Amino acid sequence: MSGTEINYREFIKYVHQKFADDISSEEVEDLLHLEESYNKDSPASLGKSLSLNRLIFSGTKLSGDLINFDEILHKGINIWIADNHKGKSTIFKIIKFALTGNDSIKKDIKLWIDEILLEFTIGRITYTCHIDRTGRDKGALYSFNIDQYNFFKGNQKLDTLQKDVEFVFNSRQDFEDKLQKFFFEQFSFYNLKYTQKTGGKDSFDLTTSSLSWSTYFKSIYLESSNYEYLFFDTEKFGAQGKKIFEMILGLPLTYPINMLNVQRDRVSEKIGQIKLVDKSKTDTTKSTKEKLDKRYQEVLKELELINKNTEINFNERPLIEEYTKIQDKVNQIRINQRTVTDSYQAEKAKLIPLEEEIRNLESDKRKIDAEIIKLKKQELNLELYKQSQSFFSNLDIKTCPHCELQVSDAKKENERDHHICSLCGEESTEQKVEESEILQKANQIKDEINGHNDKLKKINTTINDAELVVKKVKKSIQDHYGKMIAIPSIDSDNKRLKEIENEIALINKEREKHKNPIEKKDQLIKEEAVLNFQLEEIKKMELNVVSEELVTLNLKKTILDYALSALEKKRIILNKDILGKLEQLILNEINAFGLKSITQIEINDRYELIFTQNDVPISFNDLTEGEKLRVKLAFYLSLIQLDIEHSLGRHPRFLIFDSPGSEEMVPKHLQGLSDIFKNINDRFKDQLQIFVGSALREFSQITDKDRTFIKNEDEFVF
Repeated sequence: MSGTEINYREFIKYVHQKFADDISSEEVEDLLHLEESYNKDSPASLGKSLSLNRLIFSGTKLSGDLINFDEILHKGINIWIADNHKGKSTIFKIIKFALTGNDSIKKDIKLWIDEILLEFTIGRITYTCHIDRTGRDKGALYSFNIDQYNFFKGNQKLDTLQKDVEFVFNSRQDFEDKLQKFFFEQFSFYNLKYTQKTGGKDSFDLTTSSLSWSTYFKSIYLESSNYEYLFFDTEKFGAQGKKIFEMILGLPLTYPINMLNVQRDRVSEKIGQIKLVDKSKTDTTKSTKEKLDKRYQEVLKELELINKNTEINFNERPLIEEYTKIQDKVNQIRINQRTVTDSYQAEKAKLIPLEEEIRNLESDKRKIDAEIIKLKKQELNLELYKQSQSFFSNLDIKTCPHCELQVSDAKKENERDHHICSLCGEESTEQKVEESEILQKANQIKDEINGHNDKLKKINTTINDAELVVKKVKKSIQDHYGKMIAIPSIDSDNKRLKEIENEIALINKEREKHKNPIEKKDQLIKEEAVLNFQLEEIKKMELNVVSEELVTLNLKKTILDYALSALEKKRIILNKDILGKLEQLILNEINAFGLKSITQIEINDRYELIFTQNDVPISFNDLTEGEKLRVKLAFYLSLIQLDIEHSLGRHPRFLIFDSPGSEEMVPKHLQGLSDIFKNINDRFKDQLQIFVGSALREFSQITDKDRTFIKNEDEFVF
């Protein structure tokens, strides 16, 4: 297990140990299993940054003036300076739309724009996003620059492209969905989920929502309306701000903690719903019990009065009680008979696959035996061949059998060295089989025979084991059969039930002769029996208020709580280094902004920033408006520096600051803000890209001239 990972199997074992008496390891794993790996997240930087190269948009204003905006964008800081309400925010919202598909452009200005082209680079690949707004939004994302786009468009070749087209879209929703998939793949983002109540405070119904690419983009596009908050004004819903923070940093265990939290919320939802239903049932049951009890007492009094005022008393209650007891006995015997029979059949069913397995193993055994016989024959043949070859190899021919001339030693040497026959003088083309080759083949056959013998041993062992199991199952079948035939007959009980029915029928005939009080008494007796049964059922319900489902759900919630607590503790350890680096970076930037009173920053277990200011710990919301602005800027700049300096996190090194600072800022703080932007531009101009829109002309010197776009008073940006 590496320093930023968790051992999943050990984790399941750890959680199960706590609840081993209540649940199996398999059930714990079923509960905690997720679609993807627990180690999905990694804080290691992907080494990718997002950089805009050129923005073009065109259209016609309501006044009839044409819009032809075309700006080259640069690394480092790019700034637009113009009076308020002169189009700076619109520039940023157009960029946001082209990068997310989320359209927040003002409705009146939206109607002016017919076409948008945004060229940007991720890593080493340049893309161009084209949006046609003349009707329903449509367009495409291409993997080349705007100049190439214009070339293909001018030559009517855009529709012929295939490999350079990332995707085509035909609606704004289609555009947003495909951009999300594209950027998620580029920066290894994914949807973090959260739950929300759909009803009032007493409701337990939840909906599940996901953080989209548009939501994560809020860590890039810092809008003027949200400088009061560290992330954005709706971050309280589902702790979205915290989730953005986790995703941007790629904090280990974010995925399992997020998914198990959602799962726990769903279990809690079900528990709440069951408790609500149970409470309703309890309230209803209490009211019903009071009514039934009252009527039961009235029936008893009426029966007592009838018994006093009449001598006629057809009392079949003992018969009914006997009938009920016998019926209960018969039902129980039938239940036992069914249970034992089912068990008997189940044991017989176990026997079939076991016997089939033994037959298959015996078949395998016969095949292996045949193979061994075959190999032994081969071994014998080799031995015979070896012996015959040895015999002929040892013959020393001294005289030619045809001409009776002696075979000289020179010819024998020539035969040995050059394979020229000492008798016929021909060169031999046949290769003699070397004894070592025969030995090698023989050893190979022996190895195969030994291997098959090993298989036979294993099969015999398996067969023996299976036969033992078969023996046990057969013994169990005999035991169940014995239990089955030992169940008593119900014939005599059925006979007695019939007799009781006949006796009650006779009583009813007699009762017909005395309809008035007896009929009333009969009705009261039946009502008494029904009321008594209903009251007994209510008592049983009261004794069993907690349902099995609720017990199971409470156990699941407890397990999820325990698992989440363990993961949170583990993540604190895993994240200590990255968060420590980020804390120091934020503190350095905050101090550089002039907030010397803040001497320490801590990111707590809930991923909230805690500032020590004048020796007092405070949260972001406790800061003044001016302090919040500078802290927020420092926070986001530090996320980028974490990647640049430590290769940690997934932030794309791209930021938009819309109106950072206000005209009410004191000169000292305003100068500090200007200085920090200059410092960032000098230090990281080739490693990040920042866009600033401001009405404060004091910012005119924060970056190079070719990156500064200044408009005169009352002049529009476009």
